[in-house]
Amino acid sequence: MATSLGDFALALDEIEKISGIQIKDESTSRSKKYKLTADDRMELASKVNEILDAKKIKYSSKVVSGSSFPSTIMAINGQKIKQAVIQFKPGKKKAANAITTAMQEKASTFVFKRVLKDNVTWPSVQAMMEDKTTMDGIKNVYPSVEYEWMEVFWKQHVTMFKEFSKSQWHIFDHSGSGSFMDYITDVIVQKFGISKKDNWDPADMWLIRGSIKSITDVIDATVDGPRGSQTIEELNTVMRSMYQQRKLVGVSLKKVSGKQAKWEEFNVKELTLSEMDDYNFPDIETKISLTEDMTQDSVVKLTKKGKGYKFQIKGNNSTGFSNLKWEATQIGAGAARGGKAQVDMVVALLNDAGKRFDKANGSYPKTREEYVQRKREFESMFDRIRTKVDTGISNKDEFSKNIEGTFLDRPHVANSKLIQLAFLDAVYSISPKKKQEEVWTDIVFLAIKKGNKFGPFGKLY
Repeated sequence: MATSLGDFALALDEIEKISGIQIKDESTSRSKKYKLTADDRMELASKVNEILDAKKIKYSSKVVSGSSFPSTIMAINGQKIKQAVIQFKPGKKKAANAITTAMQEKASTFVFKRVLKDNVTWPSVQAMMEDKTTMDGIKNVYPSVEYEWMEVFWKQHVTMFKEFSKSQWHIFDHSGSGSFMDYITDVIVQKFGISKKDNWDPADMWLIRGSIKSITDVIDATVDGPRGSQTIEELNTVMRSMYQQRKLVGVSLKKVSGKQAKWEEFNVKELTLSEMDDYNFPDIETKISLTEDMTQDSVVKLTKKGKGYKFQIKGNNSTGFSNLKWEATQIGAGAARGGKAQVDMVVALLNDAGKRFDKANGSYPKTREEYVQRKREFESMFDRIRTKVDTGISNKDEFSKNIEGTFLDRPHVANSKLIQLAFLDAVYSISPKKKQEEVWTDIVFLAIKKGNKFGPFGKLY
């Protein structure tokens, strides 16, 4: 049933009163079209539809050109105007934080429960959003969920159904009192002295067949005894077996950037020598920007026949003094990060190769004056790496001039550059070259949590 222009105008008056929205009129002589912008467009769409329901205006939700988010469409009984379209646009995105990330992970966990335990699937994002039980469950753990994340959850569910629907699952575990996540975190920290669980296994949630106790009893028996009497390899062997038997599967969740979610398994089997060789990268390209307008990072590309990983090396804090982080991205895998290599483990790798690297930012100059006193030390580092690394400059005089200038307006960047320089100097002084390549390979393994020292998991990305 078509709506009169007058009734639509009255509804539009109510819509305009919604706080925190911007309205752009893009109407033509033949149709009414409005773009509504708000920080939470799902909530906005819900409020608009409530207004239309209250005024008994019939409408439909449909994806139209210009947005992947469903628009609200009404048939209009006008002389020339036959349709009204309201599109919903997102406002300024809020920066992700640990709390938001946890809510997103919990929402994914709930969706997996709906798919793999309740046996529910959806042909589209819209169908998923129209499932009240699912939306209530998502909003219970992620109240401010945006449409782009509904798209992520939908893409995730398609891949998870394909991979795991033939297995039986009883528990979908994320965190909290009595959770497997809290249990395994305590085991890793207390029994093996690993500072963070994610340095061993980056799983964000767990699929469990049977009870949590049936899993923890097996692990308890494996790690029983005084600290140091068992190895992490023993634990990994047991957990690999449970993974292969589809009793315990850890899932590392990454935001899906492509048309579909991909699934990749790590450490499910012990690596063979041939598989280890796949991660030896003979082609190494390194760039540390030391120009007058130097960037904050260094970039290392490790490839074999065009495939491999790109490392971004930079400070943990982009606005202040901090230590370095090594973050890997798989070349050809979209925007999803591969993970970070733990600093202490990187230092240990260099120590094992006979090279000293001081990770602490406090050990490096933090002012121009401090740099000038140690200028020769860092100029020597520059001279040693300049033929091996793309620096963007040609000589040590230019190097010092740019570092001193950066200390004047961005001292934290200059400090970070000197730490990066010291790291690259240590790596490129390793000989023979084969040993150097092995260190890079090990850093890749540390970042992506691959190898026999790490726990089994699957990455959904």
